Amino acid sequence: AASGSSGPASMLALVSCSATALVLSPARRAGNLQMLAVEEFAISKEIKSVRVFDGEYADDICDEVAAAARACIAEKGSFSLCIPGGSVVAALAQMPADAFDASKVHLFFANEKIPSYPCKEGGLDAAKKLGVPEANVHAFGEGEPAAVAESYSSLLASHASIDNSGAVPSVDMLLLGTGPDGHVGCLFPDSAEIKASRAGKVVLAGNDARADGDFVAISLDVMNAAKCVIVSAAGAGRAEMVAKALAGNFGPFDCPAGLVEAEEETLWFTDKESIAVFDEFADIEDEDELEEE
Repeated sequence: AASGSSGPASMLALVSCSATALVLSPARRAGNLQMLAVEEFAISKEIKSVRVFDGEYADDICDEVAAAARACIAEKGSFSLCIPGGSVVAALAQMPADAFDASKVHLFFANEKIPSYPCKEGGLDAAKKLGVPEANVHAFGEGEPAAVAESYSSLLASHASIDNSGAVPSVDMLLLGTGPDGHVGCLFPDSAEIKASRAGKVVLAGNDARADGDFVAISLDVMNAAKCVIVSAAGAGRAEMVAKALAGNFGPFDCPAGLVEAEEETLWFTDKESIAVFDEFADIEDEDELEEE
């Protein structure tokens, strides 16, 4: 189907996911979306909203962040944004200078490799481009991973911009990239860190060759306590993982990305290549239902 476009990428579909049957509905324009959704289907109770783009979607990430920032600043005077490293953070460079009051934004980190600290470097660069004061960039400190994790846990549990009314800290928004293996942050499939889920931990220290050695990372509990999470998964190399994560076809700990379910809203940003295998799965499910009827 053809779709409208107001930027470099055309959003092809908006998908809502849970664990039961697929229900197709006509296309409609969704509230704040930059692109035109030409298809939307719900799978019973919404757990994840999945947006499919025909191309890059950095501008759309910026739109979501800006809207959340403005709303939080208007409501409580601050906005807590937790970021990873990599291309998801790089997308913020396209944020318009007047998108929100950057002085009210506090940046936190989902993970960090020790002792190289690449996420800190990327975060400081993003903050500079956004106009966020360096004092509002809360990077992991230096030291032994366990001590760093303990210190950062205390920071998250006490910072005024973060909601700490629940069991673990709840940031306003969390951005996450994904790996083809389904890892998010430094939570890798079947690792001790992902298996520590639901234990109430805040920040974990670990060592894994997949993270190039020592690292610290927020727990899945903290990821799921975030008010809103954007999960980015683009490219054909992630197609099998996306299908597994969205369909729920994975074991207890072998697809961390599929376990991410924010407190209020979980947005998956995908493209035609990364959603292709899931589309095939959905088509098979539809055919099976028609045969049963």
